[in-house]
Amino acid sequence: MENTMNAVSETTAPAVCQIPLDRLSLAPENVRTTAPDAQASAEIKASIAAHGLLENLVVREDGNDGASYAVIAGGRRLQALQALAEDGTVEADTPVPCQVLPAGVDFAEISLAENVVRIAMHPADQVTAFTKLAEAGQTVATIAARFGATERTVEQRLRLGGVAPALLDAYRAGDIDLETLTAFAVTTDRERQTAVWEQVSAQGHAPSPWQVKRLLTEERVPGTAALARFVGAEAYEAAGGVVMRDLFADDDARGTWFEDPALLETLAMDRLQATADELAARWKWTAAMTEVSWDDTSRYARVYPVQAEPTDDELAEIARMEARQSELADVADEDWTDKLEAEAVALDRRMDELNDAVEARAQFSDEDLAIAGCIVTVARDGGLELVEGLVKPEDVPETGPAGDGDGADGVSRIREPAVAARPDSEAEVRKKVGVGIGLADDLRSIRTALVKAHLAGSFAAAFDLALFQMARSVLRFGFVGTALDVIVRESADRPHTRLNDAEFADWSPGEAMLEDRSGLALDWMEIEDDGESFAALRALPDKEKRALFAACVARTVRPQLAFEPQARPELEATVARLGIDFAAHVRPTAGMFWSRIPKGRMLEIARQTLGVEWADARSKLKKPELAEAMEAAFAAGDTPVSLSKKSHAAALAWTPPGFEAFDAGSVTVPPVEDGADASDPDGDGETGIRDVAPDLPEELAATLDVVNSVPTADGSPRVIVAHVGPASGSAPADGDGEDAASEEADVPEFLRQVH
Repeated sequence: MENTMNAVSETTAPAVCQIPLDRLSLAPENVRTTAPDAQASAEIKASIAAHGLLENLVVREDGNDGASYAVIAGGRRLQALQALAEDGTVEADTPVPCQVLPAGVDFAEISLAENVVRIAMHPADQVTAFTKLAEAGQTVATIAARFGATERTVEQRLRLGGVAPALLDAYRAGDIDLETLTAFAVTTDRERQTAVWEQVSAQGHAPSPWQVKRLLTEERVPGTAALARFVGAEAYEAAGGVVMRDLFADDDARGTWFEDPALLETLAMDRLQATADELAARWKWTAAMTEVSWDDTSRYARVYPVQAEPTDDELAEIARMEARQSELADVADEDWTDKLEAEAVALDRRMDELNDAVEARAQFSDEDLAIAGCIVTVARDGGLELVEGLVKPEDVPETGPAGDGDGADGVSRIREPAVAARPDSEAEVRKKVGVGIGLADDLRSIRTALVKAHLAGSFAAAFDLALFQMARSVLRFGFVGTALDVIVRESADRPHTRLNDAEFADWSPGEAMLEDRSGLALDWMEIEDDGESFAALRALPDKEKRALFAACVARTVRPQLAFEPQARPELEATVARLGIDFAAHVRPTAGMFWSRIPKGRMLEIARQTLGVEWADARSKLKKPELAEAMEAAFAAGDTPVSLSKKSHAAALAWTPPGFEAFDAGSVTVPPVEDGADASDPDGDGETGIRDVAPDLPEELAATLDVVNSVPTADGSPRVIVAHVGPASGSAPADGDGEDAASEEADVPEFLRQVH
């Protein structure tokens, strides 16, 4: 590089000379080979046209005759000059200031240095400079033309240059990025920009563009809102309203906010009321509302228009199309073509058109118009919407007019109100109080934080509130309002495939137990007013509240089997604590269990519980016959002739796999009754499982000790048979396979030993 510098410096006496444009071409040594984008080319072209060539080109002689020169540095400027010559803006031979490099110089290195060793102008300095041009009197159009930019781009640069100086300083210092700066530029109000900047800069971390824009636009109506679309920016501004526009938004509607919600509301109501006045001659009453909720309409009864009948021509066309649709439905997949697909789509479209035409001819009867009214409101898409056929409670006839479309049975076609009169909507209440949505959000959060802090110190108040919501969510049907952000719902008592299976109730005795609510205090739930209902709950004795709480929690338990990998240990510990005698409640039948596991698995269970002799004697039976035999052997009642009392006792103690809790965890389960445990008569903490099976792994033995330590419901010892030998699975599965080993491979070893 030093040699190159010396070579240049020794021959720089004539620093710059004028060379005709048509004698210049791009040198192959020019390192900028990637073509610039069209916008960049347009900008430099416009700048040269407006300001002239501000920086000379760097060239070398192209040949020895001195007639032509190759441009080493300044290729973009050369292309812009050539484009201006083609346009006729400059002459083809217009003189261009050039610095001529001598021979012997590394031309490629000079080109690289000219392009690399430079500092781009900081965007903040650029937008500030554009702003000064505008302040000097240049219009947006003039600036755009002189710099080859679109007017939108110039407006964006001017908007950024016009933000509060503190924000530009923060951008220069790297405290905020360009995207955040553009978020501040959503408004031209510097005082508001500064206030928000002081707010977000105090939070200890860089603000996000979303946060800045939200703070700047709260209390304003976004252009995407239905009310804004209904009124329109043109009518709003004509009435003196101010629209805040985000020049950097891709979508104009999403980048606008209406500054004056009250004016917007007034303009919308004026238009709605004008329409309501026009409809007053048709309906008994009309009303104009900017928004209508379910609460607003649910207080009314409702009448509906009488549906029109299709004409003969429409019926004939519908019949033809239905016949053709039936033919298309019978076409085999391999014969289906794009032409048939297009025909099917066209038929569906035409059928919809005919149905819409018939529905559009529906008319309210004169009797309906005499008692009903209409609300004129704003639709979600910003259009005009009519909510028709609303009947005030005092206008509902004692006996509705005969006929509801068929008119034969004299049944009233008037639908009663969904609920009693409801309070005003949130928007209406805020309007009456004079509080905007943003202020309401802040006040709501401030108040709620104090409520939470005090509620955290009162168990009684927290318990009553939680119980009220839980009981109403679990023990009653339908939607209810909630005060707590907690979702509590009753879990399913059946698989979805068994919802309509009458036999399942016989398999699942717990269903009937849950349906019996005779011991629960539920009268308070019949009170319609939520405040009075809550007061009634609070007045219940603690014993009845505890019963309600237990009933609610019980109905939310998620189904699981003890052997499943996702089984929750806290639930298994609770199952062990409850001491449920599953064997007394559930006896395996052929239909529920035995016919749905492999025959080999049935014989294995039989050997472990009923004895090898019993199992071997029936090993040749067909699977259905063996399932029936197993049902009889495991059924409650008198001991079958084929079994000893000991074997029958073992069968009666057996439960389906996954029923008994596998682990109560490290929590010591308190005994149900004082004194020695029924399953541990010696009171030494051992259930004897190690004596029965001394070779059991320590973990399994400890687990069985915990489970056996909890007495059954009737106080009798719990009996768990431990099989030490070949592993045997416990997960039920449909199938006839004789070898169940592969089906049990995923079941943990200690679970395959417990039956």
